[in-house]
Amino acid sequence: MRDEHDDEVILSIVVPVYNQEQSIADNVEVIRDRVRAGFGGRRVEIIVVSDGSIDRTEERLQDSPLEDVRVLHYDRNLGKGYAVKLGALEATGRWVGYVDADLDIDPASLPAFVAVAEGEELDFVVGSKRHPDSEVVYPRSRRFASWLFQVYVRLLLQLEVRDTQVGIKVFRRAVADEVMPLLIVKRYAFDIELLAVARTFGFDRIKEMPVKLTYQFTGSGVKASAVAHALTDALAIAYRLRVLRYYQRRRTLAGALGWTRPAGFRPLVSVVADTDLASSFDYPAAEAVASAADAHGDVLAFVEPGGRPAGNWLSATVPFLARDDIAAVVTPSVAPLTGNVRSRAAAAVRESRLGGGSQWFRFLPGNIRLVREFPGENVVVRRADWIAAGRPGRLSVLEALDRLGRAVVYTPESVVVASAPPLWLRHLASVTAGGRARGRAVRTRGIRSLRASSLVPVGFWLWVLVGWPVALLGPDPARAWGAVIVLYVVLLIAAGLLAALRFRSLHVGLLSIPAFAATHAAYALGFVRGLVRS
Repeated sequence: MRDEHDDEVILSIVVPVYNQEQSIADNVEVIRDRVRAGFGGRRVEIIVVSDGSIDRTEERLQDSPLEDVRVLHYDRNLGKGYAVKLGALEATGRWVGYVDADLDIDPASLPAFVAVAEGEELDFVVGSKRHPDSEVVYPRSRRFASWLFQVYVRLLLQLEVRDTQVGIKVFRRAVADEVMPLLIVKRYAFDIELLAVARTFGFDRIKEMPVKLTYQFTGSGVKASAVAHALTDALAIAYRLRVLRYYQRRRTLAGALGWTRPAGFRPLVSVVADTDLASSFDYPAAEAVASAADAHGDVLAFVEPGGRPAGNWLSATVPFLARDDIAAVVTPSVAPLTGNVRSRAAAAVRESRLGGGSQWFRFLPGNIRLVREFPGENVVVRRADWIAAGRPGRLSVLEALDRLGRAVVYTPESVVVASAPPLWLRHLASVTAGGRARGRAVRTRGIRSLRASSLVPVGFWLWVLVGWPVALLGPDPARAWGAVIVLYVVLLIAAGLLAALRFRSLHVGLLSIPAFAATHAAYALGFVRGLVRS
């Protein structure tokens, strides 16, 4: 007699990976087989997330198809935390876990983690190097550094976990649904943020379990720069959690939108793109069409020219359309870390708060939110709403929906990778058009369409070009006029340094400094033109 739980996925295991083409196929098979052996035939799902790998990691996995293994890939390295978050939100299991891909940690512990979690009704079971039964082969210097870091975390966040950073954990599905959409740390402090935020929202039944860890100095090595980032990220988590109460406020919105996967909601999606992308999605019902007029689906998916959506782009966006009050969903359009210097410098400007303004998250994953006047080109929209809006073209879909008062959701849980228009002419033309649109919105809709970020470029260039007579009034006004310019230059240099770190290129950082100034000038010019001209 067939058990009713035979088809249920007991555990979804997220395996984040970056550039491990030589070993990834064999390692994933080992993970699957060792975990399966501990569950006695119950179904286990493996979700491998290739975090912007630039070697043949994805191809190796596709060439070695394994049962109950899903592969998701995107072309920009966004960090282990983002990869785990993306995979966890795609999970279908009763329990969700993650384990490093390099097999430094023995994945055979996962079935025991689940058994303890179910038996003791826990929210988390986390692997710990400091458990007395752990078998750990680990450099002494790293043990001491790890101990210092954990003391720092416990003092900062009062998190009663002796070891937060071991790359093997299991948590109940509700944590993925209710906590994951709120998280924003994308790299090495992700584990801390997950545990701290989950505990704040009542998921505080946590138990540490022993692990078998053999440090092999493979791709999971942690550099000094990563430790520094983790230290500052942990401080930022405490600040957002205790001072800003950021996660508590974001939960109100995330709860209202709800990360739901309605059973059976899999409408046919017509993908409108310049290449056939339908087969590249982890989605069961998609067709490729050259134009929206040729579509047969109830949902249209517009992709910008040259855009390469992540494998979960449809599965992460389409479920929102099960709600009648949501007409469309947009995702970030991120640039690859590869390419020529001028294109990467333009992308660095777009991704920063200084250059991207209030909508910098268009080009780097932010947080789930409702958006208006969003100039995105990658849109998943209900076909009925597209028709009601007058069958607009790809560039006008969101503007037309906004005129109808229809809701649009921004979700960062998938991305479309596309190169930015390079410096100088194409980039500045795009920026000028954006400024003109904002100025036109202020002229036609009033002050409510003004954004604080618009005041930075417009205010500065007005101060430089029109305010210089102030310097003639005396020494103090002259110093005030000059101080604003000096402050602006300091901000440009700081933004350039951050760009160099993010794109791992000094050339990109140096080129982005004048690009920031030119971007602000172009935006200010466009804004004024849109404000004063029909």
